[in-house]
Amino acid sequence: MKKGSKHTKESLKKMSESIKELGMKPPSRKGTKHTERTKEKLSKSWRNVPRMLGKKHTKEAKEKIRNSHIGIKHPNRKSSGPLSEEHKRKISVANIGKNKGENSAFWQGGKSFEKYGLDWTDTLRESIRKRDNFICQECGIHQDELGGRFKKLDIHHIDYNKYNLEPNNLITLCKSCHAKTNYNREYWIEYFNDLII
Repeated sequence: MKKGSKHTKESLKKMSESIKELGMKPPSRKGTKHTERTKEKLSKSWRNVPRMLGKKHTKEAKEKIRNSHIGIKHPNRKSSGPLSEEHKRKISVANIGKNKGENSAFWQGGKSFEKYGLDWTDTLRESIRKRDNFICQECGIHQDELGGRFKKLDIHHIDYNKYNLEPNNLITLCKSCHAKTNYNREYWIEYFNDLII
């Protein structure tokens, strides 16, 4: 094909079909630059497109947009409704053993299965909450502000040793902050030790 000439619509269609049949993707433009002429064409084509920059949708427009999305099928699902029990079961079976136990990136040798010391009682935990005024020592939320299933603050072992039940090793945290302490443990040990001193 000569430089500057164009493919016919028929030949473009044939090329597209053959690419699909082979399971190939069309060639990428990654790393190539538009010519000045193409940039100018693109610029002109976008001039008449209405923009929302600095503007807000009206309540009616928001409602229209919301309604237009209701019932739209997810590209990877056959229906737009909730997952069927069979579909949930298939997902569950497909994920068996993945990212669980020793396959998890967060596996720490089974520490979570270790039992607590005999003195790890409700009385001890409540005394630590009382000492900390029923306030999360990280974010400052009060126990009375907690909702849902988690109405009590957690008690965290600063050194991550479940047998070390010394009051200076225990600190009150909400569920959210307690979950954060599962990562980068060295940082949190130092952080809470500095907080207590």
